[in-house]
Amino acid sequence: MLLLILLRLKNNYFEKGLRSLFFQLTLTQLKPMKSLCLTAFAILLFLCSCNTESKTSKTTLTASEPVMFVGTYTETEGHVDGQGEGIYTLHFEDGDLEASSAQLAGDGITNPTFITLSPDGNYLYSVSELSGKDGDTTGYVVAYKITNQDSLIEIDRKPSRTLAPAHISIDQTGSLVFTANYVGGVVMVYERLNDGTLEAVQQLTHEGTGPHARQESSHVHMAKVSPDNKYLYIPDLGSDKIWSYKIDLDEKQLSPTKDVFTTTAPGAGPRHMGFHPSREYAWAINELNNTITAYSYDAKTGSLDEIESVTTLPADFTEFSATADIHVHPNGKFIYGSNRGHDSIVGYRINEKSGELSFISYTSTRGEFPRNFAIGPEGKRLYAANQNSDTITVYDIDTDTGELTYTGTTLQVPTPVSIVFKAGS
Repeated sequence: MLLLILLRLKNNYFEKGLRSLFFQLTLTQLKPMKSLCLTAFAILLFLCSCNTESKTSKTTLTASEPVMFVGTYTETEGHVDGQGEGIYTLHFEDGDLEASSAQLAGDGITNPTFITLSPDGNYLYSVSELSGKDGDTTGYVVAYKITNQDSLIEIDRKPSRTLAPAHISIDQTGSLVFTANYVGGVVMVYERLNDGTLEAVQQLTHEGTGPHARQESSHVHMAKVSPDNKYLYIPDLGSDKIWSYKIDLDEKQLSPTKDVFTTTAPGAGPRHMGFHPSREYAWAINELNNTITAYSYDAKTGSLDEIESVTTLPADFTEFSATADIHVHPNGKFIYGSNRGHDSIVGYRINEKSGELSFISYTSTRGEFPRNFAIGPEGKRLYAANQNSDTITVYDIDTDTGELTYTGTTLQVPTPVSIVFKAGS
């Protein structure tokens, strides 16, 4: 009878990962039927070891598989109920994430919302988005070494000089790290040393206001490096400006471009930006008026000239919504933006001759408040991070039409924000 029960357990539960559960049983838990249970336990482990056809063996991670890192909110703030514990990893298994579960890669950090990787994939950098509610006067930038098992070892922590660092990026050579602090309009520049640690080399403070209630002061929201690595652009939600700087890698400094900034529509609230991979176009997503603005980009001067603005919402949608993230597909044909409230990804086709956009579709993110999203390796899939429903939903991208199709996969990650991918080694 015992053998029949074990065989049934083997067939029904092994593939669902209960082997790990048996490994976690303690002798205290086994005391009521100590002898019988230990015998059963040993037999079950033997049966499990003989199961060479199991899904576990089929989805063993190979060295070439990429890894997803996810930044999260870990604390309750005025705008979010953070449930994360740090930075998480999810491993691709047989080219997919369907069988993967989130693992905590790095803890001991508060609100690691935005993360970025060094060009060589050996280091990860994160903001610690402190709001000041506990008496803090600054957020932090935290540097991690990525181990061979894709866990994170903290190697450095530097103040961001003011509160609410909202974004972090790194130039394409890996020499400089940039942060945009929502509070105070402060952009910090850090030199990245050979051991991956950071040294602050420049602080830039911005000023300005706008007509919206949230535009009482500068609120820089992103530090975006141009594809040619020549310029850094700073969308400023508070002042309706996109500040532009020339990157000097030799001096480790930023200097204003000739135009200094590009002005958006009053009350637009520019938040994030994206660039065409091969043409001189850029797009900004505007949080406060729910639009995407297309620009021509002059690589010689860094100037941006507006082409057009399009809405991110259906005409008949009247409830609250605010845009968040924007990404250009690596093939240069499509651009996507996220709507928090409408809870969707809007897609547009790019006219590569003019930079103008033509509507493709609205796709539900099947969750609440998609703060950010990412286009995966090779541009085949889109991953939407639903901040308020603790999920990342996965979509196939039709690389001919730009349409998104839900794959049926929803990944469980607490209060997810930003997503980055580390290539397999």
